[in-house]
Amino acid sequence: MSPDLLADLNDEQRAAVTHGDGPQLVLAGAGSGKTRVITYRVAWLVRARGVDPGAIVAVTFTNKAAGEMRDRVERLLATWPLPTFVGTFHRYALKLLRRYGDRLELPRDFAILDGEDQRSILTRAMADEGVPEASFPPRSLAAAISTAKNQLIGPERYAAEAHGYYPERVARVFRRYQALCRQAAGIDFDDMLVLAVRLLVEHPEIGDRLRRGVEHLLVDEFQDTNHAQLRLVAELAAPSGNLTAVGDEDQGIYRWRGADLANILDFEGHFPGATVRKLERNYRSTSTILDAANAVVAHNRLRRGKRLWTDAGRGERIALYRAADDQDEARWVAESVGRLRARFALADLAVLVRTNAQTRAFEDEFFRAGIPYSLVGGVRFYERAEIKDLIAYLRVLRNPRDDFSLLRILNQPPRGIGKTTVAQLVERAAAAGGVVWDALELGPLDSFPPRARTALTAFRDLVRDLRRAASELPLPALLDELLARTGYAGLFRREDDEDLGRLENIQEFLSAAQEFTEARAFGGDDEDLLTAFLDHVALVTDLDRWDGERGLSLMTLHSAKGLEFSGVFLPGLEEGLLPHFNAHGRPEDVEEERRLFYVGMTRARERLHLSTARRRRIAGRYQDQLASPLLAEVPEELLEITESPTLYRDERARAIDQYFGRGRAAEAPEPEPAGRRPKRGARVRHPTLGPGVILELEGEGDDTKITIFFDRAGKKKLIARYAALELV
Repeated sequence: MSPDLLADLNDEQRAAVTHGDGPQLVLAGAGSGKTRVITYRVAWLVRARGVDPGAIVAVTFTNKAAGEMRDRVERLLATWPLPTFVGTFHRYALKLLRRYGDRLELPRDFAILDGEDQRSILTRAMADEGVPEASFPPRSLAAAISTAKNQLIGPERYAAEAHGYYPERVARVFRRYQALCRQAAGIDFDDMLVLAVRLLVEHPEIGDRLRRGVEHLLVDEFQDTNHAQLRLVAELAAPSGNLTAVGDEDQGIYRWRGADLANILDFEGHFPGATVRKLERNYRSTSTILDAANAVVAHNRLRRGKRLWTDAGRGERIALYRAADDQDEARWVAESVGRLRARFALADLAVLVRTNAQTRAFEDEFFRAGIPYSLVGGVRFYERAEIKDLIAYLRVLRNPRDDFSLLRILNQPPRGIGKTTVAQLVERAAAAGGVVWDALELGPLDSFPPRARTALTAFRDLVRDLRRAASELPLPALLDELLARTGYAGLFRREDDEDLGRLENIQEFLSAAQEFTEARAFGGDDEDLLTAFLDHVALVTDLDRWDGERGLSLMTLHSAKGLEFSGVFLPGLEEGLLPHFNAHGRPEDVEEERRLFYVGMTRARERLHLSTARRRRIAGRYQDQLASPLLAEVPEELLEITESPTLYRDERARAIDQYFGRGRAAEAPEPEPAGRRPKRGARVRHPTLGPGVILELEGEGDDTKITIFFDRAGKKKLIARYAALELV
């Protein structure tokens, strides 16, 4: 690498880039140039150290971040395509499993189960095990199973350690869920990491081969790694230990999905002899924004400690608006956006909320004000019904033993195969101990009525023909043939707006296939194209498709990490929203909520707007709200505070209502009749914590202690007298 390139780095960045051998941890604060450190280090290793670029592996958490890294390194090295692996943890794990999965008895054509597949399999597993959805929400069970897998705990160990009403049922569903995944020749996202670690641990010869081929390992967003990812990194980095981990404990906001902050806090314990460096110079925000963010996050105990600084100037004070209610708050945001449009493009502005439910008021107000916006985090493109159908066809062409995909397309588009015929087919497959395709292809169809027999035979022949076409045609031509032979696009009428949208989605899917085919031809990868394309669409997220050019961005704080905007709005700064009610009473959860606030603040380059509402409509009723205690941690001299002109008028009106017995007091729930007292296994709803299922009851009457597993808040113990529970 030329000295000129190193001259582009500050002293701390240069030290991290030119680090020699052994592990190093780079604590990179928000906006401090962590991507630059990773990309320049790859280039430096190749140019200055003579490392084979194919012996370098760089992993991160999103395809978008990986794509940006790859582009930068290719420009620095003037090498296209780059031999270095730059991708997500899951993509790297998938690469290993495609190559060596047979050692774990994985079929070569295993499918990646997306969210909808997992929900379908989980629902079936619950039915098989007699676990009712009314008492055990599938979402909660899915979270429990995912948590176990992130800890590298399999169904057998989970069952051995399960004690109690809820864990024992999770264990039964977990075991059945895994069996059904195997039957469908599929793995879910958590399985990718679990199986990759198993591959390295249980097959030392493969582990040794991979470690010899990875001279340098670079890991981005290390604070977001879970236990399985830490083990994967540790297995790959040994014995040379040439690991560069980049992360920021102050931006660790994914504990709810398995991330373990201890991985970065105890880095030297995991990788002895590690060098620790800090990047504290911020190239993004004004010093006012940074001073506020520093003051907030300094209240956290679980951190290594750093203080961001900049020489970009003070900038304007942070706007804080005290709204009368959520509608007033949305109006203020819309009006502020209108003023900022004179300085910034709409694509440079973002509204970041704590929960998806908060977006409705802003969507309504933006529509009224004529403000174009892009809602990030809706239905993922590849999970839209018409796209799922086409993907299911491709998955069946790759592996017809994929029951879940085959049953999805068996009568799509309608071909006269009714529910009775499907049930009979599934029953026949189960009786033979096989899959539905075997029942179609191998068994006689004489027992079916003539019309059903004709339809099943036609479907079987269609799949056979398309499978032959898949071995001969390029991917785009295969999709054209599939659409022509099935008549799928004919389902949608061109005069119907909704159907037109579906047809546009199908055209976009064809474009995606064409682009993928061209990119693979350029890259020269010899992996089966259809399998590679199916892997690709399974790993793409909604944020990978976000381009930030379709108006103002409206998204959750969790989705915004890694992004930046000229102007940022953080509404809903109230107790119960931020910090979220899930965090009550648990210091580590409150600290994560504070980190979430910090992440939101540091997305802003020039203008930061905060707002809080005195009351908010929740579940159809207004509730009085308290300002977030996190607001008190922002130095007041950094704020420019305004209040709604109706704030105190509304306060007086509510006080009069309460004095005369009106308003919220009249909305209090009536006590449950004695015959409807909650019982173990009953579904209930709490006014703040939401829906849940009763696990245990201790005592009698109003003093009964009720243990409830809430869908969102997890396990809680409440006193009946104060719980205000409603039977669902």
